[in-house]
Amino acid sequence: MDIHVLWACVVCFSAVMYTIFDGFDLGVGILIPFVRNEDQRDTMVESITPIWDGNETWLILMGVGLFGGFPRAYSVLLPALYIPLTLMLLSLILRGVAMEFRFMSATRKTWWDITFALGSIMAAFCQGIILGNLMEGIKIDKDFNYPIPAFSFLNPFTILIGFSLVITYALIGTTWLNLKTTGLLQHRFKIYASRIVVILVLLFAVIIWGRFNWGIFAPRYGAYGIRSILSAASVIWYVLTLALMAGIYQTIYFSRERIPFVLNILMTVVSALYIVSGFWPYIIPPDLTIFDAGSPAYGNTILLVSSFIVIPVILSYLIYSYSVFKGKVNGKDYEPVLRAEDLALDPVKLNDHKDSVIKQMTMSWPLRIIISIAGIIFFFVAIGCLGDLPALLSIGIFVIAFLVACFKYKN
Repeated sequence: MDIHVLWACVVCFSAVMYTIFDGFDLGVGILIPFVRNEDQRDTMVESITPIWDGNETWLILMGVGLFGGFPRAYSVLLPALYIPLTLMLLSLILRGVAMEFRFMSATRKTWWDITFALGSIMAAFCQGIILGNLMEGIKIDKDFNYPIPAFSFLNPFTILIGFSLVITYALIGTTWLNLKTTGLLQHRFKIYASRIVVILVLLFAVIIWGRFNWGIFAPRYGAYGIRSILSAASVIWYVLTLALMAGIYQTIYFSRERIPFVLNILMTVVSALYIVSGFWPYIIPPDLTIFDAGSPAYGNTILLVSSFIVIPVILSYLIYSYSVFKGKVNGKDYEPVLRAEDLALDPVKLNDHKDSVIKQMTMSWPLRIIISIAGIIFFFVAIGCLGDLPALLSIGIFVIAFLVACFKYKN
């Protein structure tokens, strides 16, 4: 298989994993305004506190993959979508700050909740705008420049896709909270999930009907115009998506709470496969294919081999973190419990106290300096001077040394 195709698969895999994992914690933020009780809001946020930053690793991997593997596509997307991309990143930063500050604020917690919700909604909406523009296609000239005015990314089609993605994230957020909460709060999200499914079905019907009858639903340049409405891929997507939404609606009240969440993940995967099938072989329809946009084969080979190291590390971390923080959240599950005698100790010596319940990751400054220098040597010298095999061995040694250092704990 062509190296550009393999690297495109890695980028698509990162995009799907981001949509699944960061989708439900964005969904939690979107749902915050619909819960007024402060303790219940705390429970909602605490369900994602230990894992949300790890979820966003996939966004970084996707961005790096696009920059390194398809530089021409990157150079087109940035000027074409500067505004939604910038707003998305600012919103992700804003929600991260609000998430931390809401636990520390004694008098402005509601304000931070509003900020957290706005950041989540805006990030999801901007992602939908970006997806809608990719589905519509981005016209470029013969020199791969983007000559269209900056605000051309906004039109009825892309706004509808943005709104649909917000609702989709809200649905996966409700199925996540159904899995992680109990009692009246869990029952609330069961009701929300069933209502959101109905809203999504109505949106789905509007989109399908609009593709047959409204010109605004016919993308300007992309693969989702009139000719593809009744293609085999489109019909399969219609049927599977409706079936999965019906499954979520029917199973949300089941005792097996994982089923709606798993069905939601499957719906995300099915939609991703449908979108990719419409794009192929373009990375930016209608002019730029993955072969036109790809970096030289040698560079993509290095990226691909590196991804075989990085992706298992990310997956291992996620599996470990989700296994540690599995089960229900009751508002205190993820908070360290400090006894009075622990608080009275010198904070510097707290880790050495034999009865301490806290474990703190420690790494000495000399070790950090050594690892940093080793990283520079491995990534800037080994790859350029030693050839493929020694360079890959060096990278492997660096990754192992870093992981060993990071998982060194003191009781």
